[in-house]
Amino acid sequence: MSQSIPLSRLRSPTAARFLTEEPRISSPQDVEDVFPNSSSFDEPPDPIKSPRKRAAFDLLERPTSSSSAFLVHIASTSLIVFSAIVTILETVQSFHSISPRVWFGLETSLVLLFTAEYSARLFAWSSSWKTLAKWMFSFYGVIDMLAILPYYIEIMLHQDTSVLFRFSILRMFRLLRVFRPFRYNSTILFTIEVMYLAIRRSHHALLALSFFIMMALTVFSTLLYFAERGTWDDTLETFINSDGDPSQFPSIPSAAWFVLVTITTVGYGEITPRSILGRLITVPLLAFGLLLIALPSFVLGREFSIVWEQMTHGENGEVLEEVGAHTTPFTSHRRLASQPEPSGGISNRKLAQNQTELSQQISELRGTIELQGEMIKKLLTVLEGQAKGKRKESISMGRNSMS
Repeated sequence: MSQSIPLSRLRSPTAARFLTEEPRISSPQDVEDVFPNSSSFDEPPDPIKSPRKRAAFDLLERPTSSSSAFLVHIASTSLIVFSAIVTILETVQSFHSISPRVWFGLETSLVLLFTAEYSARLFAWSSSWKTLAKWMFSFYGVIDMLAILPYYIEIMLHQDTSVLFRFSILRMFRLLRVFRPFRYNSTILFTIEVMYLAIRRSHHALLALSFFIMMALTVFSTLLYFAERGTWDDTLETFINSDGDPSQFPSIPSAAWFVLVTITTVGYGEITPRSILGRLITVPLLAFGLLLIALPSFVLGREFSIVWEQMTHGENGEVLEEVGAHTTPFTSHRRLASQPEPSGGISNRKLAQNQTELSQQISELRGTIELQGEMIKKLLTVLEGQAKGKRKESISMGRNSMS
């Protein structure tokens, strides 16, 4: 009978996983969704055919186009800052002695100037209904409208709208226009981009930490509530402590406020635990507060350093050229991607990883060779057994023929 040889299936060789280039960080193209390229705000989607509208557009929306445009931009920014200062000083008690007519006159003058600026921007963007609607419903367009609309509402209603809401506060949002020149400062925009990428790369760790904080907030606030609530008083219809005073922890949300203030190391001190058990429960919160501040700072700081190093240095270690006036930081990743790869040599980290991968493949190859050797030995044993059997059969047949 023929003897079957058990053969085990050999594993197919794994594909080589050697590293030849540094892994790139996530493309900053997603940042453009949050911080759009400034060119899209400086140029309307449709070309401006009217020379007057083109001149008004350059004067109001492109401060670097001419010296006049730069002066208009400085004047507009100064007006915004002055308006914010007036709004702030109006709330100071020492300035309450000033006649209300003075404040009303200042407010009226500022609103008229802002209205003139808003009308000029409407004219500059009115090359088509599409461009006009784009600017009116843009972020800065809405802010400009909200800065002047409350004044006219008060005039039409013949009453102070501060009863409902102090609409003049909306004018403070025009301070965001002060930051518009930063679009032309590549260093500031570049730093904002790096900060965004660092936070995005750290979102898993930050989410895990947030979940841990919510768990600690729920557990410790519940423990503090039952430790500090005291006994119920039917007369006062509230919990009272051992001193007969109303409890400072009448509910779990109240205890949660104390826990949140404690772990963030703010420590307002308006409510404090009085029982020994409540103070013992508070001790772990103090240690947890230190970790709460240290861990996010470490994670964000590390990712910020990695992203900054990756985006300010090329693969060969040479510092990138300073971003020019016509290049925004949001195109810096394209410059990094377009740079040629180094002609030779790889880093020590990649060499170490390649050596580890090579050692693993050598171990797999050694195991495969040993398995094949065992299979060959079994095959030789079977062949030798078959040869001996045939030899015995031939000898027995020869003896039978002789007899």
